[in-house]
Amino acid sequence: MPASFMHLMKRLFCLLAALSLPLQAEIRVSTDFEGGNAEVVSLDQNKKTLRIMPKLHEGRGWPCWWYFQVDGLKPGEAFTLEVQAQTKPFREKQVLAAAWCQPKHAWLSNDGETWSPSDAGMLSKDKVMSYTLKPASESLRVAWGPPFVPADAEKLLAEIAAKLPESKRFELSKTRDGRAVNGIRIGDENAPHQVWVGSRHHAWEAGGSQVGRGFIRWYASDEAKALRAQTCLHYIPIMDVDNAAIGAGGKEAVPRDHNRDWADEPTYPEVAAAQRMIREIHQKHGLDAYIDLHNPGAGDGIFFFGPFAFERMTGIQQRNYRRWMELAAANIVKPRPVEPKYRFATYVKTEEERGRMSSGWVRNHTGDFTISVTLETGWNSPLMSVEGYSNTGAGLGRALAAYLDSNPRQP
Repeated sequence: MPASFMHLMKRLFCLLAALSLPLQAEIRVSTDFEGGNAEVVSLDQNKKTLRIMPKLHEGRGWPCWWYFQVDGLKPGEAFTLEVQAQTKPFREKQVLAAAWCQPKHAWLSNDGETWSPSDAGMLSKDKVMSYTLKPASESLRVAWGPPFVPADAEKLLAEIAAKLPESKRFELSKTRDGRAVNGIRIGDENAPHQVWVGSRHHAWEAGGSQVGRGFIRWYASDEAKALRAQTCLHYIPIMDVDNAAIGAGGKEAVPRDHNRDWADEPTYPEVAAAQRMIREIHQKHGLDAYIDLHNPGAGDGIFFFGPFAFERMTGIQQRNYRRWMELAAANIVKPRPVEPKYRFATYVKTEEERGRMSSGWVRNHTGDFTISVTLETGWNSPLMSVEGYSNTGAGLGRALAAYLDSNPRQP
């Protein structure tokens, strides 16, 4: 057989062998799902390193939330995620500090349902946070924290409605973008006690909705049967549905965010609708408690913001706020105990702005026996998992049961 023919056959064999080898999948990033947000700064396929920053939604508040899917990964092979701050100003000339988008741990999921923290990230001198991820599959969801999107809210409301057939789902309002802000009422409209619990005046604070989910599941449990018999609860899982849906931050939106919109003429239809319902509840029956659920700064634990005038209060008003704090401290103990004293939002400098905060507005439009508080649950810890947030919510429910059992309306 001629040598030239043999050489040609060897080359053909090598080519066929090469073609039979599995090709290295290209790493791809996507955010085309509810709550998705990431702007790719760079992607090195060879080094398997992705750098992102939160995408800026003009006029939609802080660019701090990120949530995306990575495809084309090799299971068991390390992949590096780098997160930097958004470089563009979110409002006028304000650029958001990097710390707000750089939690100690990224949160990972193979199915979009179960979330676990990554190893702790490392912060470089140029303020870039790097996380080493070890995927178990070719696709991975990655987020700033355990997400809670409008679809999760709908799933939760359906779950509670199925468990408590006597409950009533309702639409608070449509948003400016035409989305529904939904809630659920549990209990007789004319019950002796009336309560309003809501989450996510700031869309990026997903942990607030996680706490709310733990609360409402506890509230629907057998343990809360006696409480439900004496109470009418209105529960809203997400107030800022528009920004939660598109992955925008919401806080300090233009002209103002939901938690600063409780004015005589609100910007957001859902805020106006909540004001109308709360006024009606209080006028007909009296409102015992308003509880707003938030996710604060990176260094915070779990605490309540209380009323600025707390030390000057007297009579039933001071007694009820003191009693609430005592019972909250006794019942909110997992995954970490709530601080036993109120904090005060001293960064809000004017009475006018304090009156436009949801808790301040409720305090100013209800009675002396009403408590109006904000529960702030910190986020920068692996303790603040879905389970950790849920335990906080269950503790909140137990505190509420003990508080209403003491009859806060009694002089």
